[in-house]
Amino acid sequence: MSYADLDPAAGRAGRLDCVCAPGEEAKGGEALARLTSGFGLAILAQTLVLSALPLAAAATAPRPALAGLPYALTLLGAALATFPASFLLDAFGRRAAFSLGASLGVAGGALSAWSAMRGLFAPLCVGALWLGLAHGFALFYRHAAAAGAQGARGGAVVFAGGALAALLAPGVMFFAGEWAGPFADAATLAAAGVVDLVALVIAVTLPHALAPQRPAQRPAPALNGFIAATIIGAIAWFVMTLLMARAAPTLVACGVASAAVGGVIAWHLVAMYAPAAIIRFTGAEPQPAFALVLGLAILVAGAALFSSGAAATSIGLALACAGVGWSLANAGLMQWIYRDGAPTRSMLALHDFALLSAALAGAMIAPLV
Repeated sequence: MSYADLDPAAGRAGRLDCVCAPGEEAKGGEALARLTSGFGLAILAQTLVLSALPLAAAATAPRPALAGLPYALTLLGAALATFPASFLLDAFGRRAAFSLGASLGVAGGALSAWSAMRGLFAPLCVGALWLGLAHGFALFYRHAAAAGAQGARGGAVVFAGGALAALLAPGVMFFAGEWAGPFADAATLAAAGVVDLVALVIAVTLPHALAPQRPAQRPAPALNGFIAATIIGAIAWFVMTLLMARAAPTLVACGVASAAVGGVIAWHLVAMYAPAAIIRFTGAEPQPAFALVLGLAILVAGAALFSSGAAATSIGLALACAGVGWSLANAGLMQWIYRDGAPTRSMLALHDFALLSAALAGAMIAPLV
């Protein structure tokens, strides 16, 4: 290969280490496997945090009204991470961006675990914010995969990794409960930090770009359709987070043990990620608009069942139903925004910021519902 064969766009500031022909950096399948592993670990860490953080917050909050603050801060952190994540991925590559995100998760897990063990609420909130920042970076794994040669199918593979990883959470929580006893919540948060440490090891081995790349000349999707899809997706994230913020306390109030709460939430997250992957792999994809509307309808039905449920079984069924609806909505969302063009980094940042801001609103409203 001669200098004349290089892509001039790859040699701009911050990307000098990526001046190589597509395909010479890493094989697409190997890169996709690493992206899938990184996203799966992020979902596993998120499952552990969702299971333990609300309980740790309820035990350490100076007033009951503040118990939902740490979870809200995780969503705030995720929303704040969207713009840095999008621009760092472009300027310095995936290795640097995802490594930074995983590092924040390691620090957040360690601080949250220490705070829960010592009964300190303020540092627990700081740790929750760092965990949220890590999750905001990790959400870009799906965009990194969708930008590769396999397109939206790559995003579905990453979603499948998230579904499989969530299944590991009950075992981790059971071990934490057996080993830590009364400090099970702290041990679970520490385990989330360890999971992010493994994700960090994977992140530092990531190639900077998938190969072969999709055509760089693809135009951005139409703005009107992109905005419409983002608004519908934001509604889905709002409803889902409203339920997730209430899930752990509601299950405990129904008499479910803390370790079992993790199992219910883990299956809820499987329902959130598995259907989108199955639809993509089987090739039975509905039209994006239909998938978005149908998913939103199923999600609202799950929310109604959750609100009327008075037993752990009905709550678990409602969470599973809501997860399936959320998954369908996001399957349509990913297909819609990548079908007619390649979103710019600003569009992707605004898209994820809108979704996570809606999620934050759901978490803030949850204690009032």
